[in-house]
Amino acid sequence: MVEMYRMPIGFGPSLGPRQGPDGRRFTGEPSRTNLVTCAYRTDPERLAAVLPPPFVPAPDPVVTVRVLHNLGFPWLAGRAYNYFEVLFRAVHRGSAGETEGDFVAVMWESKADPIIVGRDEAGHPKLFADVPEPASVDGDLICTASWEGFEFGRLRAEGVTLGDWPYDREESTDFADSSTGIAQRPRFNYKYIPSTAEVGKASVEEVIMIPAGVYQQKILDRWSGAGRVDWTRARWEDLPTFAQVVNGLADLPQVEQLGATLTRFVKLTNDLRDDMRVLD
Repeated sequence: MVEMYRMPIGFGPSLGPRQGPDGRRFTGEPSRTNLVTCAYRTDPERLAAVLPPPFVPAPDPVVTVRVLHNLGFPWLAGRAYNYFEVLFRAVHRGSAGETEGDFVAVMWESKADPIIVGRDEAGHPKLFADVPEPASVDGDLICTASWEGFEFGRLRAEGVTLGDWPYDREESTDFADSSTGIAQRPRFNYKYIPSTAEVGKASVEEVIMIPAGVYQQKILDRWSGAGRVDWTRARWEDLPTFAQVVNGLADLPQVEQLGATLTRFVKLTNDLRDDMRVLD
């Protein structure tokens, strides 16, 4: 078994979602999630401006905002965290040809632990934010992301509320085919670690792909309807380390609203050690 390390390295192998105590791998254990999404078409030229090469907008230039309210993870000894992520429908142009999927533009998460391991090991573009449990307000479901009291992202799904988790459906629900599950397209991460000594250069710069259908899932409930996403433009004083990210998202025009969804599902954990691919 190859042991995994991250800083600080002097105390032995690291712990996280890809390696637990005594080398344990977290695969096949259930986790529960409420997933709220909202999507909209944007202008392809504006989207191209915020996609790094070798990516270009897909023929259907869709922005999807996903909020995951998680009820617990085995690798965190049952603890949970939430995240607010943005995906761009994009095409990777590499030596093996073109592959369409979802480019992960940014992920805001509510705990430091998954941010550290996700950035270091999987190249996820993770940042910290407060992402509370979705709230029911006047018959709608509201999801927010904020930093030190400054709310920069808000997703509203109209005419739906969360309610209690449907534990009774887990026993009677089968695992879904990957083509009908949550991740129906490959996901692309652009892993970038800046050089310490040479400003403007990278120590690591690579594209990582996670294929579609790597998680077994039970879809317990699905809803679709109207919804929208609102971004609040920020000053540097509001968000000192990522105002440019929020403002870049706010500048993408919402040409056509594509609606919102609420999906409640159970997935079996997969540490992705056998599923991540580095593309050229």
